Amino acid sequence: MAIPKKPVDVDKLIGEAGESKVQSGKVKKFLLELPYELWKELKMEAMQRDKTLKDYLLEILKNRKS
Repeated sequence: MAIPKKPVDVDKLIGEAGESKVQSGKVKKFLLELPYELWKELKMEAMQRDKTLKDYLLEILKNRKS
């Protein structure tokens, strides 16, 4: 990877990396750290429902009580 010749706006770079457009607008990406046993449990539940872990976690979050 080449070193950029222009100074990089770090805030802009982070903002662009953390946001992308989808049908409903913007989304925010973030790193989620889970204990291994919890990750394993969630991954198995997602597989049983024939979903990706991401889709399963989104379903759980969307269906939470407000």
